Amino acid sequence: MKKLRKFFFGTYIRGFVVSYFLFLMTGAIMLKLPISIQDGQSLSWIDAIFVSVSGMSTTGLTTVVVKDVFTIFGQTVLAFILQFGGIGLIMFVSIFWLLTRKKISFRERTMIMTDQNQIGRSGIVRFVKNVLIMIISIEIVGFLVMSSYLYFAGYFDLGSSMFQAFFMTISMFTNAGFDISPGGDSLFMYNTDYFMQSLAMTLMVLGAIGFWPLAELKEWFGAKRKKEKFEFSLFTKILVSMHLGLWLVSAVTVYLVEFNGYFADKDLIESIFYSLFMSLTTRNAGFATLSMNNLSQTIQIFFGILMFIGSSPNSAGGGIRTTTFLLTILGILSFSKGKEQVIIGKRSVKSDTIYKSMMVVIGAGMLILTGTLIMSYTEPFGFREIFFEISSAFGTTGLSLGITSSLSVVGKIVLILTMFIGRIGILALLLMFRGDRGGSSIKYPEIDMIVG
Repeated sequence: MKKLRKFFFGTYIRGFVVSYFLFLMTGAIMLKLPISIQDGQSLSWIDAIFVSVSGMSTTGLTTVVVKDVFTIFGQTVLAFILQFGGIGLIMFVSIFWLLTRKKISFRERTMIMTDQNQIGRSGIVRFVKNVLIMIISIEIVGFLVMSSYLYFAGYFDLGSSMFQAFFMTISMFTNAGFDISPGGDSLFMYNTDYFMQSLAMTLMVLGAIGFWPLAELKEWFGAKRKKEKFEFSLFTKILVSMHLGLWLVSAVTVYLVEFNGYFADKDLIESIFYSLFMSLTTRNAGFATLSMNNLSQTIQIFFGILMFIGSSPNSAGGGIRTTTFLLTILGILSFSKGKEQVIIGKRSVKSDTIYKSMMVVIGAGMLILTGTLIMSYTEPFGFREIFFEISSAFGTTGLSLGITSSLSVVGKIVLILTMFIGRIGILALLLMFRGDRGGSSIKYPEIDMIVG
């Protein structure tokens, strides 16, 4: 037992990964309970694990229709899986530490740092407190606004409006993409309801823009209340700029490409909202107001790239993350110009950080390539459909071209592994079996090789 414990929990990285694995298996068991499944419905173990890991990774891909298969209890269980998975399992465990006034050890701080993609351990407890306050506040306000709107707009009765708002607020903020709409077709029923779409986009942005900006936003509110000066950090400015900038560029691209396609018979406002919503949800949530199959192949492939990039680090979204994408591009540009440093805002980025970003991009690319290769052999679908599905799983997005429920057991396993890796992160996977003190101290003579 000691050897097993050392193997699985010997390092904080292993403990981090194993904790998420145990969590997803617990979720699968809860979803498999008879009380979670409606009468006349069945749920296989592979589908229970698939839905659980999709919820834990806040992906949204599902092999079953949630509203048709799960009872209210099962849907509530899934909502809590989304909440814990999206905000971070380790962060939620830290609530217990804070409430019991338990001293958070160096190892526990390191696990929180890994879970939230933090650079260092300094101020991690304050960060957790600020983020939790912002998350609770945002979700409560979102729930109240959405439940009131759904009821007074005549969509549902009061009880149904409240449960829809409860589930959807969590799913939208955690960028999960799961829905319990009557038609089981995501947000199609709101495709001309611009208030509902605006509310959804607000929750998705707040959940995907990064928890660090949310923590600083709380401090900004506090400073304003005390009439003190507060300046946002360079890191927060980069996250917000990258997230909103990519969203705007993506929306313009979608509008221009589909102007004479899907938008040909749509008015200007309708086309703008389709462009804004779909270009945002592909990097974050996985909700849809239209069928992916109605869009051109160009946009479908473009969406695959956006899902690969994903959202901000230490957020509820997935992908390689916006900062990784930025540092990789800047690293390539610096190398092409013969510069030794990557400069952002008159600051140089550590070479080790640039190296890590390259490793993430390469690792993610290899993961998607391997998954696509395997599924192209086991599944009766074309390259475009499989690439889209794999990209959606890795980016924890949840969008699909309609092939998820028809996948073989092998295809489901490939997506399960891809979603799990997408949640824990490529770096955590690569570092999982590394010891706490790194590699060997032996240094070998250097050689040079021809590359490129």
